[in-house]
Amino acid sequence: MRGSVDRVLTVIQGGMPDRAPLFDLLRNDAVLEHFAGESLASRNAQQVVYAAYAPAIDATRATVRIPAQEATCTLEDGREQRHYRWTSWTQHKEYRDAAAYAAEKRAKIEAIDPAAWNDSRQTDLHKTFRWIDEEKDRLGEVLFMPGIAGPGLMGIYGEVGLEAFSYFLADCPDIIVALLEYNTVMAVTVAEHYPADHGLVAGFLGDDIAFNRGPLLSPAWLREHYFARLARTIDAWHDKGIKVLFHSDGNLNLILDDLVDAGIDGLNPIEVLAGMDIAAIHRRHPDIFMAGGIDVSQLLPFGSPAEVKDAVTRAIDAAEGRIMIGSSTELNNDVPLANFLALREAVFENPY
Repeated sequence: MRGSVDRVLTVIQGGMPDRAPLFDLLRNDAVLEHFAGESLASRNAQQVVYAAYAPAIDATRATVRIPAQEATCTLEDGREQRHYRWTSWTQHKEYRDAAAYAAEKRAKIEAIDPAAWNDSRQTDLHKTFRWIDEEKDRLGEVLFMPGIAGPGLMGIYGEVGLEAFSYFLADCPDIIVALLEYNTVMAVTVAEHYPADHGLVAGFLGDDIAFNRGPLLSPAWLREHYFARLARTIDAWHDKGIKVLFHSDGNLNLILDDLVDAGIDGLNPIEVLAGMDIAAIHRRHPDIFMAGGIDVSQLLPFGSPAEVKDAVTRAIDAAEGRIMIGSSTELNNDVPLANFLALREAVFENPY
């Protein structure tokens, strides 16, 4: 849309835009077809997906997906991976016991120095920037926030599943902490090698660290092992002039101050049904911007357009210009087109 990039930059930099920017991931056939003006099929999927973004929203993040054919494959390590239209699922990796897990992870940590830079890593970085430039070109007048690295707690527990992770955390806690440190050094090293002319304004640092009722791990553990490492990675991105939009699902209220102290500039996705309150967040930390805030688990798929518009209006008022409006995760196929159109209309009807 006209003025999208400037509008988003204004919010990120602490100013007051003409209206709240629209921020989302579009993974909804009806919405994509509506804004692209043509039907979505395998033959034209990429064309339709990218054509829809600029007329629909102002900003997006991390990964613009193209709908895939449903299929199942086997990875090199024997795990099953299933691909669905808009998402995928990978079988958790299994270890004989905590000792086997610790041994494999220790070997990985000792084999590769995360602080070392070499031709292979430089080549990978060049590929990343080529991809980012290509995404920017395909999206046009949409501000794109690519993924940036952090401590990677979600990757650690995501590999094995929460149940196995809990056992490993109890049986070999030093290995979990060592993996966090490994990821942190790796992230900082990558950030340090970003060129001065990287052209990025903001990056998306995703690391789910909370359930709907509160943090995934105790605040005490996170304060001892996680937040200082998060701060180190954020400092590295800030040194390159890149703002950090931190993403975690769930209820972050008990650790919100810790996230802000670590240096986050923005917070996503603001899961209201998990207890995240836009007005309360803004009162506590008026300098951070928010992205999301409109419930996609119940309201957007099952509510009426009037209810959606009311929620958007209240969110805009509560944030006082410090929010980019969007779904509380991604705009999935359960959301009726009429409700997304109502969300947009409410944004246009409530200029600042």
